[in-house]
Amino acid sequence: MNGCWREIGTAGQGTCERLAEVVHCRNCAEYSRAGRELFDQPASPELLEEWTAALAAAKERAQPGTVSVVVFRLNAEWFALPTALFAEVAEHHAPHTVPFRTGATFAGLVNVNGELLLCVSLARLLGVAESGGAPPVRPRMCVVTHERERVAFPVDEVLGVRRVDAAALQPAPTTVAKAPAALTVSLFEFDGRSVGLLDEEKLFSTLARCLAW
Repeated sequence: MNGCWREIGTAGQGTCERLAEVVHCRNCAEYSRAGRELFDQPASPELLEEWTAALAAAKERAQPGTVSVVVFRLNAEWFALPTALFAEVAEHHAPHTVPFRTGATFAGLVNVNGELLLCVSLARLLGVAESGGAPPVRPRMCVVTHERERVAFPVDEVLGVRRVDAAALQPAPTTVAKAPAALTVSLFEFDGRSVGLLDEEKLFSTLARCLAW
């Protein structure tokens, strides 16, 4: 099955217009429809052979020297995290505060598709200024998973999955590295925007300390 996700989706060139909305192909109705059709049909020897070859060739088609990231906006600043961390990008929902627990970083609890998750404010954690920023275009709630821990955080906009040439990643300037939340490991340019790639290990380590009860 030559699905669109292999050509223009997250497993291909990443040029599908729907990615701006769904972020990852597994969130797309077309991907789900194709999956249902696949499991509804009998697994013929030819189909098994085709999928075996496709899975074996997946690593060969991967672009060497590139990093797959999800780019998002917090107020007026752009950031990115590795795509592998993202479990879901859902509609924005206001978190419910927890008495005596809600603080600067911990925003409360949020219900994402029936699952109650801890909600944090990356904007506050990263020290992103709230004044003078661009208004939310399409606010979203991102759900990320790290070592089996799931955390949600709101963003003002999601550009979707992007592949970045590793050679284009530049070290973070000293002014960024010495910021109160020095979690930006490198910078890259995308469509005229300066995007900060966050250090996932430092980020989740900092979050763990902030959420420690």
